[in-house]
Amino acid sequence: MKKCSTKGQDRSMVGAYIYDIQQKIHGLNNIGFQHTPRSANNLTHILATETLRRREEIYLEMGVPKYAEDQTRYDGVSEPD
Repeated sequence: MKKCSTKGQDRSMVGAYIYDIQQKIHGLNNIGFQHTPRSANNLTHILATETLRRREEIYLEMGVPKYAEDQTRYDGVSEPD
């Protein structure tokens, strides 16, 4: 969050992503970044970590993979129309 809002070059492993974000927001006057705690975003966390662990590519066109269905029901997220 802080790295996206600063002007300096980031030399961390995510530096290229930070640079891209900084380039896209350059010149925008009314933009902000807000952190969402993992506890409020469990489904996204499960999808990201499991997909990386399994080395899969997924598309959420027809719902979520089996390993995320319980969290979907818990969060009350509806299936896409």
